[in-house]
Amino acid sequence: MSELSFRERISKYLNVGHEILYLTRSECESLHISRELIREQMEVALSQYSLRQTQMPAKSHVFPDAQSVFIGMPALLPSEQSVGFKWVSAYNNNQKQFGLPSLSAMILASDYECGWPIAFMDGVHIMETRTPAVAMVCAKYLANLNAETFGMIGLGREGRNHLPVICDTFKNLKKIYVYDVFESAMDKAIADFQSQVPVPMEKASSLEQIVKDSQVLASATFFSTDPKPTIKDEWVPKGQTIIVTDLHSQFHPDTINRADLYVVDSMEQQKGLVEEGYFYGTIPEPNCEIGHIIAGQHQGRTSEDQLIVANPSGMAVDDFAVTGLFIKTALERGVGTILPL
Repeated sequence: MSELSFRERISKYLNVGHEILYLTRSECESLHISRELIREQMEVALSQYSLRQTQMPAKSHVFPDAQSVFIGMPALLPSEQSVGFKWVSAYNNNQKQFGLPSLSAMILASDYECGWPIAFMDGVHIMETRTPAVAMVCAKYLANLNAETFGMIGLGREGRNHLPVICDTFKNLKKIYVYDVFESAMDKAIADFQSQVPVPMEKASSLEQIVKDSQVLASATFFSTDPKPTIKDEWVPKGQTIIVTDLHSQFHPDTINRADLYVVDSMEQQKGLVEEGYFYGTIPEPNCEIGHIIAGQHQGRTSEDQLIVANPSGMAVDDFAVTGLFIKTALERGVGTILPL
């Protein structure tokens, strides 16, 4: 008996072509999709993208000002029977001006077989879970897996969500450093996550300290078309693995240029981001995509003293590799609101 298609699996709960599922952020969070499953799906998405087994046009950007951006992100993954569009906004001054998060995202998912929309749903929670999962995939293939120290710079929603997944990858970890420009964010991160990790968490005394003391370093701060690096190249030691989700906006181009291996998730997307001015100074051409390493087409780390920088800027294929999991799980559990089309 052949395996049911995604459409057949959800048709028991949703009249495709006549109804659409609406999922809020809290409803997406309530599903508790396992992080192991999300990480596995990120490996699938990244490798299939680099093997050109997906379709993902370049992101479209419009800029209200230098601190704000709207991003349109379509994608299609045949293996997952997943297709749709994500609409993102990033307004870096939102917290100060309106008391709102800087990031918003909504996803419109369509049925792969007939094209009709099947879900309109929050995209922030998916982005917050798949982003650290991508970072940990990068760590798996690029970092010294016997690393004893990890540092997290930036403790907004995405940065915080790196913390519970770290020890899934680094089994010899002895300390986690955290740093944010707001001390209250550091205090809250430790209070919220110390019970979820088996090693001590510690506030870094400065940006310099966390950079120097972390064998693996991740950053999830803001980005803009007017980047102002704050991390000096002289602080960055050999052998370090740097994994960024903020377009390495905090790192001086000297660090990127002396990296032994500079990896991105999408060469095409990287080129567009360079042209749009997201990077400070002149940076090198990437050596490869992380998907090439996962698929065995390029080597990852080959020695402990290599300085490696991974710049996964986020791709729509990442989102749509797990969107179906959320939709199917929500329908099966009766979570969300079904609306007529």
